[in-house]
Amino acid sequence: ELEKQLADEFDFIQEAVAMDRIYNSLTRSSDGTEVTEPPLVLPRPVPGLVSKRVLVMDYLKGVPLSRAREEMEKRGIDANSPESKLFGRKLLKALTYGFGRNILETGFFHADPHPGNIFVLENGDIGLIDFGQVKQISGRNRETLAKVMVALTDRVGDDRPEDLEKIGNLALELGVELNEDAQDEAAAAVAMWLFDGSTEVLPGGYDTGELSPNSPVKELKSFPQDLVLVGRSSILIKGISNRLGIPWSLAKEWAPIARDVLNANSGQVDMTSSVDKRVRFRTVLSTFKQWARGRANHVGKSLPSPVRSQVARLIIKMEERKSRRNLTRHVPPK
Repeated sequence: ELEKQLADEFDFIQEAVAMDRIYNSLTRSSDGTEVTEPPLVLPRPVPGLVSKRVLVMDYLKGVPLSRAREEMEKRGIDANSPESKLFGRKLLKALTYGFGRNILETGFFHADPHPGNIFVLENGDIGLIDFGQVKQISGRNRETLAKVMVALTDRVGDDRPEDLEKIGNLALELGVELNEDAQDEAAAAVAMWLFDGSTEVLPGGYDTGELSPNSPVKELKSFPQDLVLVGRSSILIKGISNRLGIPWSLAKEWAPIARDVLNANSGQVDMTSSVDKRVRFRTVLSTFKQWARGRANHVGKSLPSPVRSQVARLIIKMEERKSRRNLTRHVPPK
């Protein structure tokens, strides 16, 4: 898979096309009829200044995520402060929503996510660069992935046989192959390990640590080539959440997108609306949100440091309560 990707790494015309395609998918609703607010800032290629060997694009003013901690220390910002934790949640949300929409809605996504390609911009937004490696997955795999997200989110418990069988069968449908002596729960455990970082105890007694000799990853005989780079994206987000100490379930965050995709595929959503219809309320709301966010950033920067910390601490508490409700919604009472 990586060999195939590297063959197109230095074709800048293809990269420019990929940049535009991903930008368009994130700034429009899944049916293309409404303008949406992109979760990530993406550079745009400059028309007329792109060739196979040259690519001129927008400049994103900021620092790569790999140097974010160093930059915070230079500015005297404590990495464990409420402001830092609040930024960590913003980072996870931006990456999760951006990759979730691309992977599940169109199947076309940035396939080289790493801390050097993720930028923290001066205004606190998250940028994404380097579209030399992209991936298109099949419609069938997209739909099955969406079903996996919904099944993981809707499960009643982590050890309920009916739920584990459903999740496991979907994982096998994607093309996951297990060792012959793998436990019955292995397929479900792999799916939960890959897409639900909030799970503390995996079924079958497997460990959540990928380097553990008892990790469900050890049960993999082969992983579907079409989904290798999907796994790379999910592991990146999972790694960031672990490093920040924030429980994060990709499945629960991606489930609303997955449901929309499945409803559209089953014909339950009208996909024939015309783009030239009157401006919709969601478009106005998106514009207002962008304005409000800019004003909030401006006001926030003008507040004294102790006040900023108190505000950030309050927002974190509210988000943690919301996260706990989401993570425990389907857990049965003991």
